[in-house]
Amino acid sequence: MLNLRKAFTLSAVVLIVSFFSVSGCNNNRTSLGPPFQNPKQISSVDGVLEITYDADVSPAEVDGKSFMSAQYNGMLAPPTLRVNPGDTIKLTLNNFLDMMTNVHYHGMNVSPLSPSDDVFIMITPNSGFEYEVQIPEDHPEGMFYYHAHLFGITEFQIMSGLSGGLIVEGILDPFPQLQGITEQIMYLKDFQLVDGEIPPEGMIDPSGPTNFTVNGQTNPTITMRPGETQFWQIGNIGADLYYDLVLDDHIFYQIERDGNRRNQTIERTEILMPTSSRVGVLVQANQKPGLYKLRARKFSTGPQGDQYGGATLLTVKVEGELVENPIALPIPMNQFPVVENLCEQEIAVDREIVFSETADGNTFFINGKEFDPERVDTEVKIGDFERWTVTNTSGELHVFHIHLTDFVVCSVNGVQQPFVGKQDTVNVPYQGQDPDFEGPGEVVIVIDFTNPIIEGKAVYHCHIGEHEDNGMMAVFEACAEPPCPDFEE
Repeated sequence: MLNLRKAFTLSAVVLIVSFFSVSGCNNNRTSLGPPFQNPKQISSVDGVLEITYDADVSPAEVDGKSFMSAQYNGMLAPPTLRVNPGDTIKLTLNNFLDMMTNVHYHGMNVSPLSPSDDVFIMITPNSGFEYEVQIPEDHPEGMFYYHAHLFGITEFQIMSGLSGGLIVEGILDPFPQLQGITEQIMYLKDFQLVDGEIPPEGMIDPSGPTNFTVNGQTNPTITMRPGETQFWQIGNIGADLYYDLVLDDHIFYQIERDGNRRNQTIERTEILMPTSSRVGVLVQANQKPGLYKLRARKFSTGPQGDQYGGATLLTVKVEGELVENPIALPIPMNQFPVVENLCEQEIAVDREIVFSETADGNTFFINGKEFDPERVDTEVKIGDFERWTVTNTSGELHVFHIHLTDFVVCSVNGVQQPFVGKQDTVNVPYQGQDPDFEGPGEVVIVIDFTNPIIEGKAVYHCHIGEHEDNGMMAVFEACAEPPCPDFEE
């Protein structure tokens, strides 16, 4: 049996010398589980959310299996932080692990400068750091999250438990008919256990057996009345996996993606959620009583990637009296606030971003380079809109994500996409996935670099933990008047 303290010490050493290959997924539940529970929630008070987290090795249990892992305050599913635009998050992180760690505020449009969302901070063992994140007054509402983002061991720390929820209030404000409906917060994460422990970095296997959880629960049960409408905010906050979601005999009415309100209701019978993506959906219970499963279907990331089995994530139990006058769905488009279509903006710069990897899948590149935190790869001018063509020359899927800002997807493999709103993650097809499209998989996006708050250095990367830890990440620097201070041609 692996000694966890030794594993954590080994991780700290490994971080210094190299990036490692990693992995995570499989499990299926059919019986009813415990009643669904939203995660613990902590809200800001008088414009400030103040909290202290101790990152330490703590006992945990998933589906009756006990293990030890890195956690915040001894909680496998740490609190969801609820804030408003204009608030300040004051989070003190004390590191009691035998490795360095930090926190990233995923999807937030905030400053990258210390003590805000600076992913280059490394909190050494037995020390702490006081984050102070000022949220702009005009910040988008919706679901975000926080997670460890230390280069080289991100996958391992997230798999261990170092990720949790963050919500900016107000996503339902434009829709009076939705006021007061039940909100369910669902953070999806799997925990892979080998001999009762999370495998160390380099030993996680995305194709291997794993334990799927929703807020740390295994197949919990949500009870709804026939015709009842609920708002589900679902976040994929795990280390590696995609979730191809279906809810038996139900439709997802999507109104949010990645902390951005859509410009219309999008009706879906399935939703593909790459790592780090979030969605807000309305679910109206079937009028026929019974049991309905929310399932992650079997999924393959490509011939060079991973294949993992399906799982029942939770079960909806529909019972009781039919709701009188169910909420009319979909929500009319004229109720949605206008969203700016970035694909129609004047473009200042066109860039090509190439995701690639070695044949053995152990080393990953952006534009032919492995990640180096000391090198600035891309310089952007604050005030510009840029069009990036992100291509994937490998035989497996990648997940493009950029810090601090959002983008609009204009086309995928040459096919123009309907404009529905902004997002901060996108799936990039692998080469050969579309038999009608020659060459590498391709996504064209327009990124908004106009907010002055982004000044400084941040990163863009594949958000599959294994891939970013092994090189698929790059640094960008934003400034008002290039050349930026740290940029070198």
